Amino acid sequence: MFEPSPLLLAFLIFKRFVFLELIAALALVRVLRASGPSRLAALAALVLAVLGCAVLLAPMAGTPQGALYASAARLMAMGSGMIPLLVPSLFLAISAYLPRRDQRGLDFAHIALLWLLIGLWIASRFF
Repeated sequence: MFEPSPLLLAFLIFKRFVFLELIAALALVRVLRASGPSRLAALAALVLAVLGCAVLLAPMAGTPQGALYASAARLMAMGSGMIPLLVPSLFLAISAYLPRRDQRGLDFAHIALLWLLIGLWIASRFF
């Protein structure tokens, strides 16, 4: 009776353990392959994604303590946890439109990840 739906569980797992890690991997490839302004935007996406991963995975590494972790955890909870996921994604999307980019496949993978995240979010709200 009080079991969560499989869609909700899939959304929570994807949001917590998959999305930022994949954004970081895509941003790392763009940092290594692109140059100029595109590399800088991808580097910002990489740094933000790695910091977000560190905050989300810190409780599994041990008991997080201190004011820095508390404020970072509050930041990661903004907008039901969606805003901190979309900010690194925005920087990766910006890097796709800047000059001297490479690897169009990265952009298609990024779009697919965004569609999956938003689709799971909408499905978890209505079903």
